[in-house]
Amino acid sequence: MHEDALSFPFLGSQVYAYGLLVMLGVLLAMALALFLTRKNSREQQAAALTALLALPLGLILARLMYVFLDPTFRPLMNIGNILNITTGGFAMFGALMGAALAACIAARLTRVPAARMLDVTVAALLAFLIPARLGEGYTALGVSRPLTTPWLADSFLARQDDYDAYLRTYLLEAMIALILLVILLRFLRRKPRHGRAFALACLLFGITQTLMESLRYDGHMRFSFIGVQQVLAVTLFCLVLIVLAIRLLKANKARLLAVLSLIAVPLSVAGGVGVEFLIDRSEMGKLISYALYLLVLAIPAALGILMLKQEERLGQSTD
Repeated sequence: MHEDALSFPFLGSQVYAYGLLVMLGVLLAMALALFLTRKNSREQQAAALTALLALPLGLILARLMYVFLDPTFRPLMNIGNILNITTGGFAMFGALMGAALAACIAARLTRVPAARMLDVTVAALLAFLIPARLGEGYTALGVSRPLTTPWLADSFLARQDDYDAYLRTYLLEAMIALILLVILLRFLRRKPRHGRAFALACLLFGITQTLMESLRYDGHMRFSFIGVQQVLAVTLFCLVLIVLAIRLLKANKARLLAVLSLIAVPLSVAGGVGVEFLIDRSEMGKLISYALYLLVLAIPAALGILMLKQEERLGQSTD
């Protein structure tokens, strides 16, 4: 763990505040998954099995992703250091992927539609992210470059040290996770077709996390000005756009929307890379640069939501 991470002794062990909040997130995720499946005993069994499998799979993938993709770990690469998880070093995307894999395995074993379990699991993961992100406030993670905007540097969103002020990116990420959770729960209340909630969550999480990973500047899994998890976030929302567009094209519906969405994928990536260069290497103000970033990301967000609505209408017309 980082030397400045908040910890305290407990029963002969050193307990970290970050770990406690991650544990709280796990408990919240389990509780929400069981609540969402309370009306179907087989789904509830699948949710319980998902929770059981997600713990080891999430831990393993979070650790492996970190040790193989973080440049600072490479000089320390050996079996002993890889297995020594008490020193810290995990990737949030690995943990989320482990939970999604657990949902697919549990769905197969319990004969529940995998798409349904992914809908439930993604909502649970958003609940997990809220305290998990807040826990980063007790570490050196989840902060931005030094702030140059006085009103922002003096706000509650900033963390001060002896030299500069830094944006509490982890706090923004926790707030975004809460907002996305509310959106997803309201969407699930409409009882959409299985898999739609998962697609919506992946789209919105991928887009918002792309921006958050740009704001982060804590050196975690980062090569120059590009973070590994930012690349994964971009890949996530681009895959959603591609899959939705292909579905519409196969159904021979909303072809123009589908084609525009496919065109938007490389353009969004190119636009994002261009803005990252502006942020990292130009004299343009950060507020202007991030306003451009929001405009770039708003396009795939709007197209993805429109395609999901189109799919929903098609589904209703065939029922």
